[in-house]
Amino acid sequence: MDSKQATLYLLLATTFASVAAVQMMMDQFKECTSNGVLECNLRVRKINRTTAALYGNVTLLVDLGSNFVTGFNVFHSAKGNNQYNLYPMKIPALDTCTFSNSFWKDYYPYIVPYVPEIEKPGVCPIAAKLLHFNDLVLDGAMFPPYVPPGLWKMVWKGTENGTDKFFVIEVVFKVFPNGFFGKT
Repeated sequence: MDSKQATLYLLLATTFASVAAVQMMMDQFKECTSNGVLECNLRVRKINRTTAALYGNVTLLVDLGSNFVTGFNVFHSAKGNNQYNLYPMKIPALDTCTFSNSFWKDYYPYIVPYVPEIEKPGVCPIAAKLLHFNDLVLDGAMFPPYVPPGLWKMVWKGTENGTDKFFVIEVVFKVFPNGFFGKT
């Protein structure tokens, strides 16, 4: 094998190794701020050594329709020391109906086993109701395979057009390389 072939194989191996699947674990439910849109009673609890889950409930106090604009920002701390940098992976600010029709179908199968009352993709407006979170465990398949390991913070913000109603939800989770906790 000549040096060009060896370099090509090394480059291909590095590329495939960097897009391996990941394992995730909830770390903290940090914030739920709102002025009459929703109320949260959530916490992260350890199920065992390798699994932490989101448990509790969220009460939607108003219907979330096309009058609400929501967006997600994601921050990454490579060393896990809470020094976050805004990561260029995000869902842009969209009205709730557009989000439900465009993006929710990608995440719904990972959430509905743990939150059975959650609305199906395409349903809009999202009706006011009580949502029970029954040990929501993050699945590494719900995120792109190139997500680097480290501590992650996701911030979900929503505002109602024409009023001062808003909400902010912040969740922190850890991403580990696949195989970190043994075979999956």
